Amino acid sequence: MDQGTVTSITTAARSATVSEHVIRADVSDLARMGNSEDLTGNIGDIMGNAVSAKLDADLTALGVAFSQTECGAGNALALSHVFGAMRQLRAAGAPFPYNLVLSPKQVWGPKGIISLLHDDAVTGSNAKPMSLMGSKGEEAMNVGMIGSIAGFNVYWSDQIGEDIGSGGDAAGFAFSKGAIGLAVGPEGLFRIETERNASFRTTEYVATGFWGEVEIKDAFGVYILSDVS
Repeated sequence: MDQGTVTSITTAARSATVSEHVIRADVSDLARMGNSEDLTGNIGDIMGNAVSAKLDADLTALGVAFSQTECGAGNALALSHVFGAMRQLRAAGAPFPYNLVLSPKQVWGPKGIISLLHDDAVTGSNAKPMSLMGSKGEEAMNVGMIGSIAGFNVYWSDQIGEDIGSGGDAAGFAFSKGAIGLAVGPEGLFRIETERNASFRTTEYVATGFWGEVEIKDAFGVYILSDVS
């Protein structure tokens, strides 16, 4: 016997257009011959880092588009905002793992996560500045950062804006698996090629990245704008 009550679930397709992201560097013969270091070898590292920074910039730009928010312009980040992001993701049924992506100032600045790991940050009392909150405070002091907090894996990116709207606010975000998507070219994420230009006595190095990014499920992300000024 067929089920009498039928509930329909509507899904929406998401697509990401893979495009080229190109960086070029010209190295002259004189520069190569007059440099005591492995100039041509260093070019690969430099260009690889530049492509990675562009990829970071494109992906972190998706964070500001999440409809759910925590903290807000002019407000300093607090642990309650981190737990607030967790609450919103859990309410949306977002699957683990959960990730927290912040700017350098949101991690290490005077209004960042690190500053919250002292007893005085919680109690508002005159506790000693180095009175740390248990193992997380000790982790922050020993290694300079924390790998996880409040159920989130913590990451940082210097591609996140720290002066949104000229207000001194940084645009971090939290997200779950399934919130964003990354499409990669069929031959891989990026490649580096060289071309000799004898008439100019230079060698061209061209790094090309192949990717496209898209928000997949808005409810699986939370925009965390906080004051870092």
